[in-house]
Amino acid sequence: MEEIRTILIEKIKEADLVLVGIGEEFEENMPKMEGTPMFSQALRMMEEKKELMWMMPYLKKAYEDLHRTDQTEKAYKALEVLLKDKNYFIVSTRMDDYIYHTSLMEEKIVTPCGGYRFSHCEDETHKKLYESDVRISEKIYGFFAEGASLDSIQRPFCPECGKDLVFNRIEYAGYMEEGYLAQWDKYTKWLQGTVNRKLCILELGVGMRFPTVIRWPFEKVVFFNQKANIFRIHSKLYQLTEEIKDRGYKVEKKPMDFLANWFV
Repeated sequence: MEEIRTILIEKIKEADLVLVGIGEEFEENMPKMEGTPMFSQALRMMEEKKELMWMMPYLKKAYEDLHRTDQTEKAYKALEVLLKDKNYFIVSTRMDDYIYHTSLMEEKIVTPCGGYRFSHCEDETHKKLYESDVRISEKIYGFFAEGASLDSIQRPFCPECGKDLVFNRIEYAGYMEEGYLAQWDKYTKWLQGTVNRKLCILELGVGMRFPTVIRWPFEKVVFFNQKANIFRIHSKLYQLTEEIKDRGYKVEKKPMDFLANWFV
C-alpha cells in the first residue's frame, strides 16, 4: 500500500492538472438508523403521527452529522494535502455536503446529485431554489433527545404557494439541475484545458450508481489523453478497462480507509 501511495504522490506532483471523482463508497460505515435507540424512537413517533413524516430527511441529516467520526475529516484532510498548490477540479456524487466544510475550494467542486444546501417546492411547477434551513435538523434532534414533542417544530414552507420545501437531491421528485449547472459549466471548460496535458485522475469510491457522471467519462478522458493516468480506489469495483490499464493503477480498498490512514 505504501508503494501505491508513493506513486500517487509522484504522479500528482508531475501532473499539470488533477481531476478527482468522489463516489458513493466514499463514506464511513455507520450503524443503521433503526438500530440506534434514540433515532428509532423518533422513527416510531413519525410512524404514529404521519403528519410528522416531513421531518424524515432532516432526521437523516441529523443522524449523519452525529454519527460521523474523525475518519471523514482525516480523509478529506489527506485530499487537501494531495491537492495543495495544484490546478484541480472535483466531481462528487456524495450528497452529504461535507466537502463544502473543508478547505477545498468551492469554485473547484461540482456536486451534480445535489445535497442539503438547497431546497425547492414540492410543486414541480415552481422552478426556484431556496437556501435550506439545516438548523431544523438540530432542532429535531434536540427535541426528541430531551423527550419533548416534535409538533411545535415549524415545517419549512414554500414562500410562494405554502407547500412543503424538500431538499434538492436527485433522489427526491422535482430535483432541479439548476442547482449545479453553473459549476458543471466551469468543470467542462476546465476539462477542455486538460487536452494533451499531463493529467492525474483520482477516483475515490466511484461505483455504478451514476456511471455516466464520473466513471465512464473519466475512462474516456484517459483513453483519449495519452498523457493521463488514473488511480481507481474501490473495495469491489476497482477494475480497469483493457484500453487504459497500462496507464492505470487499481487499489482494492475502501477509499476513506485508504486516505484516512494516509499519515498513520
